[in-house]
Amino acid sequence: MIDNIKFKISTIDKLRFEESIEKNELISLRSTFDRQTGEANDYPKVGRLQNMEIRITKKAAIVKGSIHKYYNLMKGLGNQNYNDFSFKQFKLAIDDLCEKLQLDKKETKITNLEFGFNITVSKNPKLLLDEHILMFDLKDHNRKHNYKGNGSYKEFERTDYKIKIYDKGKQYSILDRNLLRVELKIIASRYLNRLGIINLNQLGNYAFKSLFEAFLTHLNKLTIVDSLKAPEDIRIDQRILFDYCINPNHWSRIGTQEKKETLRELKKLIKKYHLNKTHCVLRDDIITKYLFLMDIKS
Repeated sequence: MIDNIKFKISTIDKLRFEESIEKNELISLRSTFDRQTGEANDYPKVGRLQNMEIRITKKAAIVKGSIHKYYNLMKGLGNQNYNDFSFKQFKLAIDDLCEKLQLDKKETKITNLEFGFNITVSKNPKLLLDEHILMFDLKDHNRKHNYKGNGSYKEFERTDYKIKIYDKGKQYSILDRNLLRVELKIIASRYLNRLGIINLNQLGNYAFKSLFEAFLTHLNKLTIVDSLKAPEDIRIDQRILFDYCINPNHWSRIGTQEKKETLRELKKLIKKYHLNKTHCVLRDDIITKYLFLMDIKS
């Protein structure tokens, strides 16, 4: 669920945190040098604990990295984040990190985090991204590329968040199953604040429930169809409607009221001809995975 996370030490706790990090034998801080005098600059000070980066400037102190990878490194499971990462494991990882960095959870403001799921799917993730997962909120992806040479990737970017979908298995050369990553990346603290998440101390059951509800809301805004071809027995006007509606350029050319009416007709069409099985299966699998990782009995 939660993977990358970034948090800022509060101003009133920054000095104490900095002093504790400098005395911490687990962390080696590095600073830059003045090329003319050869003297070390006071700031920035940069260090790492496992994969987590610590950066201290004159005015701020930040910790960031994949808490999922941190847990796996802590448990000797490697520098990876493709396995399941439960709520209980998240809490163990955060508690361990806070203990080793002497963090005060109430004095850490969360500014960014990623919340998502690694899901085993029946189809090749590249096929899903190319021919089934088409749009988000009726808009085209902002980025689509071969993820660092290791699999297909789509990103839908908005002001406060991004929806990221990519081939997790290909990223890690996993050959025995099709592993898809679907992720909500929150890049603005105001979004988190609306969910009631401000500091590390608030990342409990309620916060995970709020994050999951937000995630499902966004998942439902994805346009996912079973086929790019309209059914053979469909009326000609419905075929035209379908062909237009699976093209994101069509939605950018019509007004708000027409968009509402067209979307209503498209949904009726998809339901009538059962073109939403891929979407329903993905949604059901994600809900099942969430319940499992939260240890909630359905």
